Amino acid sequence: MLSSLMRHLVPFFAAALLAGCAGPRDVRESPEPRTFSATVPGSEVSFEMVEVPAAGCWLGRTEVSWDEYLVWCSFHERLPAGVDAETRPSKPLEVHPYDRHWGAGRRPAVGMSRNAASLYARWLGDSLPGTYRLPSEDEWRAACGERPRRMRDQAWGAENSGGRTQEVGGKSPNVHGLFDMLGNLWEYCADGYSADEPERAVLRGGSWKETMSAITPETRLRFEEAWLLDDPTYPPGRWWVPDGDHLGFRLAWTADETHAD
Repeated sequence: MLSSLMRHLVPFFAAALLAGCAGPRDVRESPEPRTFSATVPGSEVSFEMVEVPAAGCWLGRTEVSWDEYLVWCSFHERLPAGVDAETRPSKPLEVHPYDRHWGAGRRPAVGMSRNAASLYARWLGDSLPGTYRLPSEDEWRAACGERPRRMRDQAWGAENSGGRTQEVGGKSPNVHGLFDMLGNLWEYCADGYSADEPERAVLRGGSWKETMSAITPETRLRFEEAWLLDDPTYPPGRWWVPDGDHLGFRLAWTADETHAD
């Protein structure tokens, strides 16, 4: 009789224990990050910024796409008479077309200099609230988070990229809701490479060229002058990096005092 009773009670107590351990009151869902959308001046192209408290700023949901960047470029504009300096990127060399024959649209903009990336951000800020800029390395690293267990879920690398960039947002986002923090394109940071080389650009995040095992949140890329050898302009690399088919960028944003919450 006792053994029969225990056979009925043991499953009951086990179910109650499991319910107590995994009940609805113990579910902890992460809140959705705060976001805002903005429109590139002079266009109908929009982009999204995501608040990343760990980084202390907002970052672009994706790398800057060609749809966004080409609004700023002056490929078809003529300079006014007497003006001998361009204020926006002119068309790069035919031997290194701006889209590398991969297509534009929602693919990430590729091959610009850090100077051009910084000036694009400043140009946005001339018309939009707040300050747009490149992220610092510390901000970028905090926003990147940890390396995912399944890199293929979040990154475009040599194993799955098809030998070129892929449209932004095509993989799963990271824990902060950001796409392509690893893979697709190396991303410029605002910092110099080192104290000994403060003017040399540094990039983070890996690209479509690297194997998955080589793409990590900690890896840094040193900008190389050899990537500029095909540029006939002086000084070389003002707007474009001829052999920079692995270089891109992501925006950072901070509110000014009049628009702070």
